[in-house]
Amino acid sequence: MLSDPKGVFWLVFAGTLAVGWGATVWYGEYRRRRRARRRERYLEGLRFLLDDKPERALEVFLGLAAADDETIDTHFALGSLYRRRGEVDRAIRVHQHIVNRAGIDPRHRDAALGELARDYVRAGLYDRAEKLFLQLAESGRDPAVALAHLVRIHELQHDWPQAAAAHERLRAIGVPEQPVAIAHYYCEMAEAAIAERDFATARDHLRSARHEQRDFGRSAILRGDLARMQGDPRLALQLYRRVVRRDFHLLALVLPRLADAARQAGDPGVFGETLAELLQNGLASRSEIAYAAIVSGYFDDPAILDCVREWLSADNDLKDITSALLPPGADPTREQLRAVAGAMRNVVLRHARYRCSECGLDSSSFLWQCPGCQSWETLRAIAALEFLPRAARPGAGDRGSGIGDSKR
Repeated sequence: MLSDPKGVFWLVFAGTLAVGWGATVWYGEYRRRRRARRRERYLEGLRFLLDDKPERALEVFLGLAAADDETIDTHFALGSLYRRRGEVDRAIRVHQHIVNRAGIDPRHRDAALGELARDYVRAGLYDRAEKLFLQLAESGRDPAVALAHLVRIHELQHDWPQAAAAHERLRAIGVPEQPVAIAHYYCEMAEAAIAERDFATARDHLRSARHEQRDFGRSAILRGDLARMQGDPRLALQLYRRVVRRDFHLLALVLPRLADAARQAGDPGVFGETLAELLQNGLASRSEIAYAAIVSGYFDDPAILDCVREWLSADNDLKDITSALLPPGADPTREQLRAVAGAMRNVVLRHARYRCSECGLDSSSFLWQCPGCQSWETLRAIAALEFLPRAARPGAGDRGSGIGDSKR
């Protein structure tokens, strides 16, 4: 049979099949055992993590990353978990390990670089994070994401020119414009110039802000401040009145400025005229004006005190509170109204006075940018009596008597 060529062929063929089948069975068994060992190591790492032994868990997981590409998603999740828990050093080690692996898929490497940059931001290492995001903006697969992170870094560092430049790069690659944010950057630069009494530079920045956002309350306020500093209170009056007509949520900021400008212009009556205009046109209620005055600390003008008087007499929530401060049945004097307003301000100052309409963060002072969600101009005055216990509000429902949104 061995001398028969056909017999030899079939013998060799059968042997080859047997060897191939055996190799397939062996390799399948090898992969099964390998997966089982990997699963055991993975569970071991999880046990270390649950037992609050993160260093041991990290060693196990890094060993798995070196052993098998299939675990890379697990390691991204692990690095993010460490970062969320505040264990930034461990997150950095995980992501650096992925970046430094030989033969890694470029997509995975870019993703690891982005995660590593986020780790650096969390650690406050902004220069390192900026370097990585710049690299990804130049050569990465998603430059818009990298540039957005660069914007955030520059905002955290108050590097407003660089933040504006990053927005310009986003605009150049077709990302929807954010003129409000850029206008605020120029206003930040204008405020810095005003503090240095560099009025020419401040005016240039304010012109740039108006170019980005034509009807912009913050730039109008700063232009009014600049006008007062340079001896033009009538222009300041015009600008401040424009702000309260268009951006009523800024009333608490503008009230003292408006009153000072009216006095400087020798026309104090224009302050009361402005408040009367707001009431007549339905832009504000007396309670809203009164509360804005209390928040700002300005309640010396007779027009303000008139709003305070009507608020106290009309608001059921306040009757029990003010009855202890005012003589019963008598029309309160201006001095008594000032005393009540001052007492209420002392209460207000001990509580959050503003709330972000985007994320619900509370703040005791007005901020142009929310430190929680980084949105611009989203803080609004909390409803006037929201800081009081509900039991102290006779007949109080869900109604608020202040200005701005009060929802979380």
